[in-house]
Amino acid sequence: MRVLVTGATGFVGRWLLRELEAHGHEVVPTPDMDVLDIADADAVRSLMDETAPDAIAHLAGMAFAGDARRDPAEAMRVNVGGTAVLLDAIRHRARPPVVLVTGSSEVYGRPAPGDLPLREDAPLLPVAPYGLSKLAQEAIALELAGAHDLTVVVTRSFNHIGPGQRADFVVPALAQRVLAARGGAAAAVRIGNADVRRDFTDVRDVVRAYRLLLEAGAGGALRGRRSIVNVASGRAVSIRSIAEELMRLAGCVAPLHVDPELVRADDPPEITGDASLLRALTGWSPVIPLERTLAEIVADLEGAPE
Repeated sequence: MRVLVTGATGFVGRWLLRELEAHGHEVVPTPDMDVLDIADADAVRSLMDETAPDAIAHLAGMAFAGDARRDPAEAMRVNVGGTAVLLDAIRHRARPPVVLVTGSSEVYGRPAPGDLPLREDAPLLPVAPYGLSKLAQEAIALELAGAHDLTVVVTRSFNHIGPGQRADFVVPALAQRVLAARGGAAAAVRIGNADVRRDFTDVRDVVRAYRLLLEAGAGGALRGRRSIVNVASGRAVSIRSIAEELMRLAGCVAPLHVDPELVRADDPPEITGDASLLRALTGWSPVIPLERTLAEIVADLEGAPE
């Protein structure tokens, strides 16, 4: 199938292109947001006419919570407005493509311990701008899909990590601090909420889930459905244990230092997802061990130019 990938130049987009191409699909990547504004209705309609995709993986938008906190209006414009523009652009096509909208587990907010692991019917309690924008994104996607009989799958993707991720995210940020301490540039490895537990999945397992959902949709298994699907490992690990494993992999002997500037008082103690629905729809399960992912992140950063 021909798959249009928005946000193709981002961290997940680059891995998804490889995954789709490796499985024989024709991939049409969109340019960077500096070239294509995903919330520009005329530009997106022209893109649909030019590419005529069978399926769309919609990754474009603001993906980092810190960016959304700094500019909530832009987060809403691209995450919500861009999704609305995209779906409006396909609704008049003779055979509208299947659309995968990549959402976030941030829509669950601060979950109650009794709701873990989080299923798709868990309470939605976002309070931060990023989570609010992603909840509004999935709401507009499902509303327009229902109104125009479109096949749309919205993922609620939990933390995903891997080589090439932006250093603002917790794991590559920790890995950089570990390498700095090993090289003598820091006396300790700074860490924030060390004992919170999160559900991490390798980005290559995540994009495999996206591919399988797109194939299920384009193949007719999801035709006419509006679905919300968690993408999660189902296993929670502490940030402290990740820091310790990164130090072991890097050969770094240094103390961990809790930096008050990195501590978030409102951080939920644990977030874990239940991916039973994804398994039922596609047979997916994660296969890449966390230890391998962390080792490859360290190796990637060690090989990065100064």
